[in-house]
Formats: sequence, C-alpha cells, structure tokens
Amino acid sequence: MATLGSALGPFIGVTLSLVAVSNAQTGVAATIMAISPIILIPASAIIHKERITWRAVSGAVLAVGGVAMLFLHP
Repeated sequence: MATLGSALGPFIGVTLSLVAVSNAQTGVAATIMAISPIILIPASAIIHKERITWRAVSGAVLAVGGVAMLFLHP
C-alpha cells in the first residue's frame, strides 16, 4: 500500500499542477499550489496533536505571500 501511495501521490500531484498551470494563469496556479503549509498546519495539530505556534503560522503565511508577490505583482 505504501508503494502505491508513494508512486501515485507524486504522479497525481505533478499531473494536476501541470493541468492547473496550463488552464489558469501561472501566478494564480503557483499561489494555490503554495498553500500546502497552511493546509498542513491544522492537519498536524489534529493528527499528531502538535501545538500550533504563531511562528509556524506566520512562516506559512509569509511563504504563501512571497509566492503571491512574486507571481501576481505586475
């Protein structure tokens, strides 16, 4: 099962990101693909019972904001 997940996970992720880039503006697709840290913080708190710190939240927001500024700034 782990082999299947490790093979299909990256394959599906890369395929869908290429579809997003080809069907949307590159900046919008890159910003949406960069939100993974924001999605993983609550998942880490729920699944692993980790404590969420302001440092982690601010780092995730800064990372997504940086990508947005790079691609969406005219």
